[in-house]
Amino acid sequence: MLMILIDAVVLMVLLKMVSDDDIEFVTALVIGFVTAIATTALAMALGSFLGIAGLILAGVIAAVGLGIAVSSFFGVEIKRAMLIGLIFMIVHIGISLGINLALAS
Repeated sequence: MLMILIDAVVLMVLLKMVSDDDIEFVTALVIGFVTAIATTALAMALGSFLGIAGLILAGVIAAVGLGIAVSSFFGVEIKRAMLIGLIFMIVHIGISLGINLALAS
């Protein structure tokens, strides 16, 4: 649940920085929730078949999907939307790994 809230805040900040669009917290929370579920499902499905390459592929697919969603929902130019998706996914994976490592030790 903490990751979904962090994802929502990151998405809000990225949209404000890249495109000067304002987004409501509830909308960002819903998009963060859907992105988290889709990324997890893709990572589990592709990771079981392809291993580490499947996890990387899941991250790329989720970043592209988020970019398309941001472009269609908020009218952001597609290049900027893909940049938002890429940065969002890098931050999401980095924070997820950090939290998992902190909990493991």
